[in-house]
Amino acid sequence: MEEKLTPEELKALREFKSRLFELYWEKFGIFYIHVMPHPNLEIGSRGLVGKESELGIVLAFGPTACKEISLQDDYLFAELQFGFKWEKLIIPWDAVFRIFDKAHNSITQLRVILNEPLFTTKGESEKKSKESKKISEDSKVISIDFTSKKK
Repeated sequence: MEEKLTPEELKALREFKSRLFELYWEKFGIFYIHVMPHPNLEIGSRGLVGKESELGIVLAFGPTACKEISLQDDYLFAELQFGFKWEKLIIPWDAVFRIFDKAHNSITQLRVILNEPLFTTKGESEKKSKESKKISEDSKVISIDFTSKKK
């Protein structure tokens, strides 16, 4: 049985995952996040397919794999490419299981929380859906420089 976290511990874990994401973004060109199935996980119109609904999905992050990234207190908003289609993702920090670099020099395994609501009230849930359409101005947006792409 999973030990229940206090609100303070849950907040600290989410903040740790967010900061860890920022560190990987700064230090590695390409890195990966293993995201487990979660009630608040959104992967555009694609969703989770096949065994991903049981085992989760590994997502690639890097300058050419992302259009937009915004780190929020409770989740990561990103626009990632799947094949030729761009999908908007909302990844709850609670669903992030592993983060690792391409060469596997650094691998971090984290606790996944499924039984804690990401948004506790209906008003907050509506706020989440509005934020997924328009990123709030106070978010930590990581800018991506596409000018260095080779043609």
